[in-house]
Amino acid sequence: MKISIIIQLILSLVSFTACSQNTAKEQNKIKKSEQLVGGKCEGCESIYEQAPSFDKLGPVDTLPDFNEPGPRIEISGIVYERDEKTPARGVVIYIYHTDRSGRYTAKQNQSGWAKRHGYIRGWVKTDNKGFYKFYTLRPAHYPNSNAAEHIHVTVKEPDKNEYWISEYLFEDDPLLTAKEKKSYEYRGGNGIIKLSPGANRISHGTRHITLGLNVPDYPYAGLPKTKSGLAVGDNCPAFEPLHLSGIDKGKHVCPMCKYGSGQGLMVWFNHTGLDQLKGFISLLERTMEEQSEKNLRVFMVYMNPFYDINDAEGQKILQEKIIAYCEEQHITRVAMLWVPSPIDEETCGLYQINPQAKNTVFVYKKRTIVGKWVNIEYND
Repeated sequence: MKISIIIQLILSLVSFTACSQNTAKEQNKIKKSEQLVGGKCEGCESIYEQAPSFDKLGPVDTLPDFNEPGPRIEISGIVYERDEKTPARGVVIYIYHTDRSGRYTAKQNQSGWAKRHGYIRGWVKTDNKGFYKFYTLRPAHYPNSNAAEHIHVTVKEPDKNEYWISEYLFEDDPLLTAKEKKSYEYRGGNGIIKLSPGANRISHGTRHITLGLNVPDYPYAGLPKTKSGLAVGDNCPAFEPLHLSGIDKGKHVCPMCKYGSGQGLMVWFNHTGLDQLKGFISLLERTMEEQSEKNLRVFMVYMNPFYDINDAEGQKILQEKIIAYCEEQHITRVAMLWVPSPIDEETCGLYQINPQAKNTVFVYKKRTIVGKWVNIEYND
């Protein structure tokens, strides 16, 4: 997980999104043989509603609106495994979008999620080379809205549950602002499409998809599968750490009780080397300054590894060293928090932190965890 991607996800929390798929009422039901990835997803089960048999799907589909009046587009690409180089075969991709009036218009025989998503829906399944393609009309903006044109997309791998990836957007869309581009989440990779003129007045765009990229709980190839922390969708519990920097410096303050109604980042780290945090924490400090504390909070939870919790004098000396470090790095907005130890039940235990993990990173909004990563590299 790259730090820049985490920052983009944080920023996406304070940006307007017209129809986010990241707020769910309940977790998707999956087969016991499948891996649960992607967190909660409202409407992802629609991939099955009134769908063609997945066994009969091919790599190319033409959506029902394609022969209606409007700007025709063709989008194609390769779907890769998490290593970003192996083509992924047999992956079902479900797409849907608004009609030329900017609405999700349903046909008479549609019901459930199919009715909510409208009649402009399509399914493809990647071939042996990971290839897919679909034809449709370019979607229109929502009426009386500043939301950019977009195409929703859900993917279903053979051995995992269905999950959403970032929408297809259009680079030349006047409503796609620089701020929205900056906050784009890149789940599955870059879906901001540059359209080029093609034959028969059909504009062409390319989007390659990397399965699991920036997707919570996805098993990353080549990395240790350390599990740590509460799950995406869980609520952040109350605890009262000592603040060594930030607005509540010198006080025992519950982050969630005081600031949980907003959004932000919480990093639980279990190592004594603060220098490796230097670039990371400075980036977070700058981001807080740009976004304002009203829109973004950052908490760095120092878990006091290798120290005797009964050695009050030793702990005080270490706290003073951390305070001095924060002052040297000009950390005044990011809150450095102190908890007794990596196995303290009243702090780390509440968040189900694995003491074997180097770090556990949560993105929260309104006290709900909306993103999580374990063992990130600070300098990526």
